[in-house]
Amino acid sequence: MSIKPGSNDAAVRAEARRWFLAMQNGPSRRQLAACDKWRQAHPAHEEAWLAIESVWQDTAAPSQQLAEKEADVLSDYLAAMDKNRARKATRRRAGSAAALCVTLVMLAGLWLQNPSWMQNLSADRVAAKGERREVLLADGSKVLLDADSAFSVDFTPDVRRIHLLRGGAFFDVVSSKTPFIVDTPAGSVRVLGTQFDVRLQESGGVVTLARGSVAVSSEGQPQPTMIKPGQQVAFSPQGVAAPASVNVQDAMAWHGGRYIFYRARLGDVMREVERYRPGRVLMPSSALADQRVTGSFSLADTDKALDSLQASVGFRMRKVTDYLVIITQ
Repeated sequence: MSIKPGSNDAAVRAEARRWFLAMQNGPSRRQLAACDKWRQAHPAHEEAWLAIESVWQDTAAPSQQLAEKEADVLSDYLAAMDKNRARKATRRRAGSAAALCVTLVMLAGLWLQNPSWMQNLSADRVAAKGERREVLLADGSKVLLDADSAFSVDFTPDVRRIHLLRGGAFFDVVSSKTPFIVDTPAGSVRVLGTQFDVRLQESGGVVTLARGSVAVSSEGQPQPTMIKPGQQVAFSPQGVAAPASVNVQDAMAWHGGRYIFYRARLGDVMREVERYRPGRVLMPSSALADQRVTGSFSLADTDKALDSLQASVGFRMRKVTDYLVIITQ
Protein backbone atom coordinates (compact mmCIF):
# COMPACT_ATOMS: atom_id res chain seq x y z
CA MET A 1 0.00 0.00 0.00
CA SER A 2 1.61 3.23 -1.06
CA ILE A 3 0.43 6.63 -2.21
CA LYS A 4 2.81 9.43 -3.04
CA PRO A 5 2.60 12.63 -0.99
CA GLY A 6 0.53 15.16 -2.84
CA SER A 7 -2.08 12.65 -4.00
CA ASN A 8 -5.70 13.64 -3.48
CA ASP A 9 -7.17 13.43 0.00
CA ALA A 10 -9.75 10.81 -0.99
CA ALA A 11 -7.02 8.38 -2.06
CA VAL A 12 -5.08 8.93 1.18
CA ARG A 13 -8.24 8.36 3.24
CA ALA A 14 -8.99 5.19 1.30
CA GLU A 15 -5.52 3.85 2.03
CA ALA A 16 -5.82 4.84 5.69
CA ARG A 17 -9.06 2.85 5.89
CA ARG A 18 -7.35 -0.20 4.39
CA TRP A 19 -4.54 0.01 6.91
CA PHE A 20 -6.93 0.57 9.82
CA LEU A 21 -9.09 -2.43 8.91
CA ALA A 22 -5.97 -4.57 8.49
CA MET A 23 -4.88 -3.62 12.01
CA GLN A 24 -8.22 -4.85 13.42
CA ASN A 25 -7.67 -8.36 12.08
CA GLY A 26 -4.76 -9.77 14.11
CA PRO A 27 -1.86 -8.15 12.23
CA SER A 28 1.58 -9.72 12.15
CA ARG A 29 4.68 -7.89 13.39
CA ARG A 30 5.62 -7.19 9.79
CA GLN A 31 2.20 -5.65 9.11
CA LEU A 32 2.41 -3.55 12.27
CA ALA A 33 5.84 -2.24 11.24
CA ALA A 34 4.64 -1.52 7.69
CA CYS A 35 1.61 0.36 9.02
CA ASP A 36 3.77 2.48 11.33
CA LYS A 37 6.08 3.24 8.43
CA TRP A 38 3.17 4.34 6.26
CA ARG A 39 1.76 6.59 8.99
CA GLN A 40 5.13 8.28 9.47
CA ALA A 41 5.83 8.69 5.76
CA HIS A 42 3.81 11.89 5.41
CA PRO A 43 1.77 14.14 7.75
CA ALA A 44 -1.32 13.60 5.58
CA HIS A 45 -1.11 9.87 6.29
CA GLU A 46 -1.18 10.36 10.06
CA GLU A 47 -3.98 12.93 9.77
CA ALA A 48 -6.11 10.49 7.74
CA TRP A 49 -5.36 7.68 10.21
CA LEU A 50 -6.41 9.79 13.20
CA ALA A 51 -9.64 10.77 11.45
CA ILE A 52 -10.51 7.11 10.83
CA GLU A 53 -9.57 6.22 14.40
CA SER A 54 -11.79 9.01 15.72
CA VAL A 55 -14.80 7.71 13.80
CA TRP A 56 -14.14 4.22 15.16
CA GLN A 57 -13.96 5.44 18.74
CA ASP A 58 -17.15 7.49 18.36
CA THR A 59 -19.24 4.76 16.72
CA ALA A 60 -18.03 1.18 16.42
CA ALA A 61 -16.04 0.93 19.66
CA PRO A 62 -18.94 1.88 22.01
CA SER A 63 -21.19 -0.62 20.23
CA GLN A 64 -18.59 -3.34 20.60
CA GLN A 65 -18.24 -2.56 24.31
CA LEU A 66 -22.00 -2.79 24.76
CA ALA A 67 -22.08 -6.10 22.89
CA GLU A 68 -19.30 -7.46 25.10
CA LYS A 69 -21.16 -6.28 28.21
CA GLU A 70 -24.34 -8.07 27.13
CA ALA A 71 -22.29 -11.16 26.26
CA ASP A 72 -20.82 -11.17 29.79
CA VAL A 73 -24.32 -11.06 31.28
CA LEU A 74 -25.45 -13.96 29.11
CA SER A 75 -22.29 -15.91 29.88
CA ASP A 76 -22.87 -15.54 33.63
CA TYR A 77 -26.47 -16.66 33.22
CA LEU A 78 -25.49 -19.75 31.25
CA ALA A 79 -22.72 -20.57 33.70
CA ALA A 80 -25.22 -20.46 36.57
CA MET A 81 -27.46 -22.85 34.67
CA ASP A 82 -24.50 -25.10 34.03
CA LYS A 83 -23.81 -25.50 37.76
CA ASN A 84 -27.17 -27.18 38.17
CA ARG A 85 -26.29 -29.92 35.74
CA ALA A 86 -25.09 -33.11 37.40
CA ARG A 87 -23.09 -34.85 34.71
CA LYS A 88 -19.71 -33.65 33.53
CA ALA A 89 -20.41 -34.43 29.89
CA THR A 90 -23.55 -32.34 30.02
CA ARG A 91 -21.55 -29.48 31.47
CA ARG A 92 -19.08 -29.66 28.58
CA ARG A 93 -21.89 -29.50 26.05
CA ALA A 94 -23.50 -26.61 27.93
CA GLY A 95 -20.15 -24.80 27.97
CA SER A 96 -19.89 -25.12 24.19
CA ALA A 97 -23.43 -23.83 23.82
CA ALA A 98 -22.61 -20.91 26.13
CA ALA A 99 -19.56 -19.97 24.06
CA LEU A 100 -21.63 -20.07 20.88
CA CYS A 101 -24.39 -17.98 22.45
CA VAL A 102 -21.88 -15.41 23.71
CA THR A 103 -20.42 -15.06 20.21
CA LEU A 104 -23.89 -14.68 18.70
CA VAL A 105 -24.87 -12.07 21.29
CA MET A 106 -21.72 -10.04 20.58
CA LEU A 107 -22.42 -10.10 16.84
CA ALA A 108 -26.07 -9.27 17.43
CA GLY A 109 -25.06 -6.40 19.71
CA LEU A 110 -22.92 -4.87 16.99
CA TRP A 111 -25.75 -5.30 14.46
CA LEU A 112 -28.32 -3.77 16.78
CA GLN A 113 -26.24 -0.85 17.93
CA ASN A 114 -24.24 0.12 14.87
CA PRO A 115 -24.88 -1.77 11.65
CA SER A 116 -23.20 1.03 9.67
CA TRP A 117 -19.81 1.07 11.42
CA MET A 118 -17.98 -0.14 8.29
CA GLN A 119 -19.58 2.62 6.25
CA ASN A 120 -18.61 5.15 8.92
CA LEU A 121 -14.96 4.40 8.23
CA SER A 122 -15.53 5.74 4.70
CA ALA A 123 -17.00 8.97 6.03
CA ASP A 124 -15.42 12.28 6.99
CA ARG A 125 -18.36 13.33 9.13
CA VAL A 126 -20.77 11.11 11.07
CA ALA A 127 -23.74 11.99 13.28
CA ALA A 128 -24.58 9.30 15.83
CA LYS A 129 -28.11 8.13 16.57
CA GLY A 130 -30.11 10.80 18.35
CA GLU A 131 -27.57 13.50 17.41
CA ARG A 132 -27.87 16.38 14.94
CA ARG A 133 -24.44 17.71 14.07
CA GLU A 134 -23.38 21.05 12.58
CA VAL A 135 -20.41 20.91 10.21
CA LEU A 136 -18.42 23.79 8.70
CA LEU A 137 -16.81 22.87 5.36
CA ALA A 138 -13.50 24.21 4.07
CA ASP A 139 -15.20 26.66 1.67
CA GLY A 140 -17.36 28.16 4.44
CA SER A 141 -20.49 26.20 3.52
CA LYS A 142 -22.48 24.81 6.44
CA VAL A 143 -24.09 21.40 6.87
CA LEU A 144 -26.65 20.31 9.44
CA LEU A 145 -26.28 16.53 9.53
CA ASP A 146 -29.29 14.57 10.73
CA ALA A 147 -29.02 11.74 13.25
CA ASP A 148 -27.46 8.46 12.05
CA SER A 149 -26.19 10.14 8.88
CA ALA A 150 -22.78 10.30 7.24
CA PHE A 151 -20.94 11.93 4.36
CA SER A 152 -17.47 12.20 2.88
CA VAL A 153 -15.86 15.29 1.34
CA ASP A 154 -13.94 15.55 -1.92
CA PHE A 155 -13.06 19.19 -2.67
CA THR A 156 -10.78 20.03 -5.62
CA PRO A 157 -10.08 23.32 -7.48
CA ASP A 158 -12.68 22.29 -10.07
CA VAL A 159 -15.54 20.95 -7.96
CA ARG A 160 -16.82 20.84 -4.38
CA ARG A 161 -18.19 17.33 -3.99
CA ILE A 162 -20.02 15.74 -1.04
CA HIS A 163 -20.87 12.05 -0.96
CA LEU A 164 -23.96 11.56 1.22
CA LEU A 165 -23.55 7.96 2.37
CA ARG A 166 -26.77 7.66 4.37
CA GLY A 167 -29.38 9.68 6.21
CA GLY A 168 -30.15 13.32 5.57
CA ALA A 169 -28.54 16.75 5.66
CA PHE A 170 -29.31 20.42 5.17
CA PHE A 171 -26.78 22.35 3.10
CA ASP A 172 -26.21 26.12 3.26
CA VAL A 173 -23.80 26.53 0.35
CA VAL A 174 -21.51 29.54 -0.09
CA SER A 175 -21.91 31.05 -3.54
CA SER A 176 -18.97 30.33 -5.82
CA LYS A 177 -18.09 29.71 -9.46
CA THR A 178 -16.94 26.26 -8.35
CA PRO A 179 -19.88 23.83 -8.58
CA PHE A 180 -21.10 22.19 -5.39
CA ILE A 181 -22.37 18.63 -5.94
CA VAL A 182 -24.02 16.23 -3.50
CA ASP A 183 -23.68 12.67 -4.77
CA THR A 184 -25.88 9.87 -3.40
CA PRO A 185 -26.38 6.23 -4.39
CA ALA A 186 -29.64 7.27 -6.06
CA GLY A 187 -28.63 10.47 -7.86
CA SER A 188 -26.89 13.85 -7.68
CA VAL A 189 -27.75 17.43 -6.74
CA ARG A 190 -25.75 20.24 -8.37
CA VAL A 191 -25.73 23.86 -7.13
CA LEU A 192 -23.63 27.03 -7.06
CA GLY A 193 -24.99 28.65 -3.89
CA THR A 194 -28.22 27.78 -2.13
CA GLN A 195 -30.00 26.20 0.86
CA PHE A 196 -31.51 22.74 0.48
CA ASP A 197 -32.24 19.41 2.15
CA VAL A 198 -31.21 16.00 0.83
CA ARG A 199 -32.66 12.89 2.47
CA LEU A 200 -32.00 9.31 1.47
CA GLN A 201 -34.84 6.80 1.66
CA GLU A 202 -35.21 3.10 0.98
CA SER A 203 -35.96 3.50 -2.73
CA GLY A 204 -34.04 6.71 -3.49
CA GLY A 205 -34.08 10.17 -2.02
CA VAL A 206 -35.81 13.55 -1.72
CA VAL A 207 -34.50 17.08 -2.30
CA THR A 208 -36.25 20.10 -0.77
CA LEU A 209 -35.18 23.61 -1.79
CA ALA A 210 -35.36 26.60 0.56
CA ARG A 211 -33.38 29.17 -1.44
CA GLY A 212 -31.62 29.45 -4.80
CA SER A 213 -31.90 26.69 -7.40
CA VAL A 214 -30.62 23.15 -7.78
CA ALA A 215 -30.44 20.58 -10.56
CA VAL A 216 -31.27 16.97 -9.70
CA SER A 217 -30.24 14.05 -11.90
CA SER A 218 -29.84 10.29 -11.67
CA GLU A 219 -28.33 7.43 -13.60
CA GLY A 220 -31.70 6.70 -15.21
CA GLN A 221 -32.28 10.38 -16.05
CA PRO A 222 -28.99 12.21 -16.72
CA GLN A 223 -30.84 15.29 -18.00
CA PRO A 224 -31.11 17.48 -14.85
CA THR A 225 -34.45 18.54 -13.40
CA MET A 226 -34.43 22.09 -12.05
CA ILE A 227 -36.41 22.93 -8.91
CA LYS A 228 -37.35 26.28 -7.39
CA PRO A 229 -37.59 27.45 -3.76
CA GLY A 230 -40.58 25.86 -2.06
CA GLN A 231 -40.40 22.76 -4.23
CA GLN A 232 -39.47 19.17 -3.50
CA VAL A 233 -38.50 16.38 -5.85
CA ALA A 234 -38.07 12.63 -5.37
CA PHE A 235 -35.33 10.79 -7.22
CA SER A 236 -34.12 7.23 -7.60
CA PRO A 237 -31.63 5.35 -9.80
CA GLN A 238 -34.45 4.99 -12.34
CA GLY A 239 -35.21 8.70 -12.71
CA VAL A 240 -36.40 11.99 -11.20
CA ALA A 241 -40.06 12.75 -10.44
CA ALA A 242 -41.82 15.99 -11.32
CA PRO A 243 -41.20 18.79 -8.78
CA ALA A 244 -44.02 19.44 -6.31
CA SER A 245 -44.75 22.42 -4.08
CA VAL A 246 -44.33 21.80 -0.34
CA ASN A 247 -44.36 23.63 2.96
CA VAL A 248 -40.61 24.09 3.42
CA GLN A 249 -40.98 24.82 7.12
CA ASP A 250 -42.71 21.47 7.63
CA ALA A 251 -40.29 19.59 5.40
CA MET A 252 -37.34 20.96 7.36
CA ALA A 253 -38.91 20.76 10.82
CA TRP A 254 -36.37 18.06 11.74
CA HIS A 255 -33.80 20.88 12.11
CA GLY A 256 -35.58 21.76 15.36
CA GLY A 257 -36.32 18.20 16.47
CA ARG A 258 -39.75 17.55 14.98
CA TYR A 259 -40.66 15.25 12.09
CA ILE A 260 -43.67 16.18 9.93
CA PHE A 261 -44.79 13.90 7.11
CA TYR A 262 -47.61 13.75 4.59
CA ARG A 263 -48.57 10.51 2.83
CA ALA A 264 -45.12 9.09 3.52
CA ARG A 265 -44.24 5.39 3.40
CA LEU A 266 -44.52 3.88 6.87
CA GLY A 267 -41.18 2.16 6.29
CA ASP A 268 -39.49 5.53 5.64
CA VAL A 269 -41.14 7.06 8.71
CA MET A 270 -39.92 4.16 10.86
CA ARG A 271 -36.42 4.71 9.53
CA GLU A 272 -36.56 8.30 10.77
CA VAL A 273 -37.74 7.08 14.19
CA GLU A 274 -34.86 4.60 14.26
CA ARG A 275 -32.31 7.38 13.73
CA TYR A 276 -33.24 8.83 17.11
CA ARG A 277 -33.28 5.71 19.29
CA PRO A 278 -30.70 3.05 20.19
CA GLY A 279 -30.91 -0.28 18.40
CA ARG A 280 -33.15 -1.29 15.51
CA VAL A 281 -36.80 -1.05 14.46
CA LEU A 282 -37.61 -3.94 12.13
CA MET A 283 -40.63 -4.27 9.84
CA PRO A 284 -40.52 -7.60 7.95
CA SER A 285 -43.72 -6.97 5.94
CA SER A 286 -43.16 -4.96 2.76
CA ALA A 287 -46.92 -4.47 2.42
CA LEU A 288 -47.02 -2.82 5.85
CA ALA A 289 -43.91 -0.75 5.09
CA ASP A 290 -45.55 0.58 1.90
CA GLN A 291 -48.64 1.92 3.70
CA ARG A 292 -48.99 5.71 3.51
CA VAL A 293 -49.24 7.73 6.70
CA THR A 294 -49.60 11.39 7.66
CA GLY A 295 -48.70 13.01 10.96
CA SER A 296 -45.96 14.52 13.10
CA PHE A 297 -44.06 13.76 16.28
CA SER A 298 -41.18 14.97 18.42
CA LEU A 299 -37.88 13.26 17.68
CA ALA A 300 -36.98 13.61 21.36
CA ASP A 301 -39.46 10.89 22.43
CA THR A 302 -39.37 7.95 20.02
CA ASP A 303 -41.36 5.67 22.35
CA LYS A 304 -44.25 8.11 22.17
CA ALA A 305 -43.76 8.37 18.39
CA LEU A 306 -44.05 4.59 18.03
CA ASP A 307 -47.16 4.51 20.20
CA SER A 308 -48.73 7.28 18.11
CA LEU A 309 -47.99 5.46 14.85
CA GLN A 310 -49.36 2.22 16.28
CA ALA A 311 -52.60 3.94 17.27
CA SER A 312 -52.89 5.47 13.79
CA VAL A 313 -51.99 2.44 11.65
CA GLY A 314 -52.99 -0.41 13.93
CA PHE A 315 -49.89 -2.58 13.62
CA ARG A 316 -48.55 -4.92 16.28
CA MET A 317 -45.42 -3.87 18.11
CA ARG A 318 -43.16 -6.13 20.13
CA LYS A 319 -40.28 -4.65 22.13
CA VAL A 320 -37.95 -7.65 22.34
CA THR A 321 -35.27 -5.69 24.21
CA ASP A 322 -34.40 -2.03 24.74
CA TYR A 323 -32.52 -2.29 21.45
CA LEU A 324 -34.91 -4.26 19.23
CA VAL A 325 -38.50 -3.45 18.24
CA ILE A 326 -40.37 -5.64 15.73
CA ILE A 327 -43.37 -4.23 13.85
CA THR A 328 -45.89 -6.64 12.27
CA GLN A 329 -49.40 -6.50 10.85
